[in-house]
Amino acid sequence: MAGQFRSYVWDPLLILSQIALMQTVYYGSLGLWLALVDGLVRSSPSLDQMFDAEILGFSTPPGRLSMMSFVLNALTWS
Repeated sequence: MAGQFRSYVWDPLLILSQIALMQTVYYGSLGLWLALVDGLVRSSPSLDQMFDAEILGFSTPPGRLSMMSFVLNALTWS
C-alpha cells in the first residue's frame, strides 16, 4: 500500500518539525549573509548582529550591515 497524504489528521510532530526546520533555515541563511557581508567589509562578526535589537538601525555602520543582511535574507527566501 502506497503512502497517502493525511490532510484530515492533525499531526503535532509534523507541525513542530516544520517550525524547527523553518527557523533553522532562516537563522542559518541569515548567519551566512552576515558572515559574507562582514567578510566583504572586513568587519568582525558578532552574534549581537543577529539577536540584539539595539544594533539594528541605520545610524551606525554595524547596524547598516545587519540591516543589509536581513534584507538580503528576506529577498533570498521570498
